Amino acid sequence: MEGITVNDVYEILQNEGISWEAGKGGGGKIVQAVTVLEIRKCKEWLYGGEMILTTLDSCKNDHDKVSLIKELSDSGASCIAIHPGCKDGLLNIDDIIVYANSNDLPLFLIDRKVPYSLIIKKIYEALLNKKEEALKKAQQINEMMNNILLSEGGAWELIEMFSTIIKKSVILLDDLFNPLAFKLKHDEEEILRDKLDEMAIWARSIIEGSILKDDCSKDFNVYSFEEGYCIVIIPISIGKEFYHYLLILEKNSLDKDERKLYKIALPGIINALKINMLTEQAILNTEQRLKYDFFDDIINKRHASDELMLKRGRTLGLNLLDRNYVIIVDLDDFEKYYRENNEKGEEHFQNIKNNLKKAIDRAFQEAGMRRRVILYVQQSDSCILVVGFTQKEYSTKQYKKMLDKIFNKIIKYFGENSPDISFTIGISSDIKNLNELKRAYDEAIFAKETGSKLFCTSMIHYYDNLGIYKFISIQKKEDILQDKIISKLCSYDEENKTNLLATLEAFLDSNASIKEAAQKIYVHPNTVKYRLKKIREIIDSNVLEDPQMRLYCHILIKVMKML
Repeated sequence: MEGITVNDVYEILQNEGISWEAGKGGGGKIVQAVTVLEIRKCKEWLYGGEMILTTLDSCKNDHDKVSLIKELSDSGASCIAIHPGCKDGLLNIDDIIVYANSNDLPLFLIDRKVPYSLIIKKIYEALLNKKEEALKKAQQINEMMNNILLSEGGAWELIEMFSTIIKKSVILLDDLFNPLAFKLKHDEEEILRDKLDEMAIWARSIIEGSILKDDCSKDFNVYSFEEGYCIVIIPISIGKEFYHYLLILEKNSLDKDERKLYKIALPGIINALKINMLTEQAILNTEQRLKYDFFDDIINKRHASDELMLKRGRTLGLNLLDRNYVIIVDLDDFEKYYRENNEKGEEHFQNIKNNLKKAIDRAFQEAGMRRRVILYVQQSDSCILVVGFTQKEYSTKQYKKMLDKIFNKIIKYFGENSPDISFTIGISSDIKNLNELKRAYDEAIFAKETGSKLFCTSMIHYYDNLGIYKFISIQKKEDILQDKIISKLCSYDEENKTNLLATLEAFLDSNASIKEAAQKIYVHPNTVKYRLKKIREIIDSNVLEDPQMRLYCHILIKVMKML
């Protein structure tokens, strides 16, 4: 509950038979309640911020009186008013006055004729009036914010109004710590405008290293920014997710009057920003749904004509650049992970998907490539992106280097929040128009699936880097096993618990080098020689001597691994 100052208390009561005897240095202390106290032990009944009314009758001597006053002060009493009660003559409070003055504890004397009820009535009337004023001001602020929303104003208009109300420079950051909207005071604009990015980076370091309080009714997150400035950080969340961060720039520190104003004004701006966020999110979700449906129709060939498809794409703002790539980011074995961790609840799995999206957004943002993401859709446990470049911007080598840098950041950021699950990335060859989107999607899928099987140590796979594997037509695994060479070796390995097929693959991978093959499978070269002899006996073929047969067998083994 907000209160009134001790100065206010004296102004209300000075004509009612009350004199201010000591501790005038504490006039700014806040009074939130009035308490009558006539017992010696009182700590358990005090919460701080009280005006204490007492006769000191519980005290036996002057030492006890000072001791009681000290105890009341230590318990957070804002001021003390002493009533003579039924005693004859003047009270001896000299020692109390000395203590009160030295500790800035406001001390009042009440005229014998003044009842407690009068004081209590007057103070609580003032407290209620103060509360009503605060509520009225808060209501006015809410109405101003609502009017902005009703007139289809957004974050910029809301921040400008809030800045005007509190007379401070205000910055709104999005969830990736980009300045979303701001309003700088006229006398600070020239200095602060060039520091927006610096403040955003600083705020990020503070936010990521702190547990922010999102209940501003109790306290504020106040941090020193640079000499002469501190910044109040207000996290704005919906549920458990933080979407925005409100920064209020203060010179030096946050005083009591500013805290009062913030507590009145902040609920209005926070609620308005939340409503604005939800509105924008609803619009974004609709746009994303339309884009997803469009993309899904293309890859599943559900469009009447190319002309209509292109027209629909332009309507959705899907204007491809000179060189575009389809990128698929797929969570590994997510279905299995879901089954094994089902007890963690649906929220846990949704958080993983959200973490992946945030990691992707952040990495592209930091690379200055966020605007290059032409299309972004989510499919269950996958994210699909269309990223565009112009011919003049990057060579093929440069764009791969750029994307590798971005992908490694995605791996890092995702791992920080979801360390128990990984993902694989597939990247298509470049396309120039929407007609080629289906092909590029198939290439990204092929790159992801094939690359993960052939190069299991890597998480990033380019279709263009698959070499001869791009020209392999995918067959059923059962068809491959019908091949005489493969079937004979698989049968022998299964019956005898050997590794002849793996040895043959290592031999072929090493360009027929026995020494290199031995190193690959961690055995002695003589072991490889023995196994190769056994392979010749089993398959009864010139596969090891004929280059064409070696190539055929090599490809066959790789295809089988992919399936």
